[in-house]
Amino acid sequence: MALWQYTFQVLTKESYDSLYKDIGFPIEDDCFDDEPYWQYKPINRSLFAGIELILSKNKSWSSKTDLYGDEESNCFEVLFDEQNIVLSVSFRIDFTSDYENTLKRIIDFCILNDLVILDENLNTVPLKFEVAKYIIENAIQVGMYNKLKDKAL
Repeated sequence: MALWQYTFQVLTKESYDSLYKDIGFPIEDDCFDDEPYWQYKPINRSLFAGIELILSKNKSWSSKTDLYGDEESNCFEVLFDEQNIVLSVSFRIDFTSDYENTLKRIIDFCILNDLVILDENLNTVPLKFEVAKYIIENAIQVGMYNKLKDKAL
């Protein structure tokens, strides 16, 4: 992840509703482990093929990851296993870009596919553009980026 990106995790609403109360959000080695949520009810990676209407599909660093968009800008990643079952889903927003339309369309995709979005603090994000934009604009890395940019000028 680049300094100019904000990362969101994606889960199915069904697995979130069923497992959150039981297991919470497992943190291992300072990383969120979303795999138990995706194992709850296996989903084929084809569920996310519609993201290509929002961000073009590109070659990924891994044969087990579908990358939509640009790793260094706005992107959506789906990690999967040998049977094409989803293991993890996340997206990053480049807050230095004109990201609003991309973010709106990803939120719409999540609404239509009964998905939940988590912010970097693992808080559930209401599926409303204004809320997600507020979270991004008030992120620590935005302040850090702006300080570095100001120093460079």
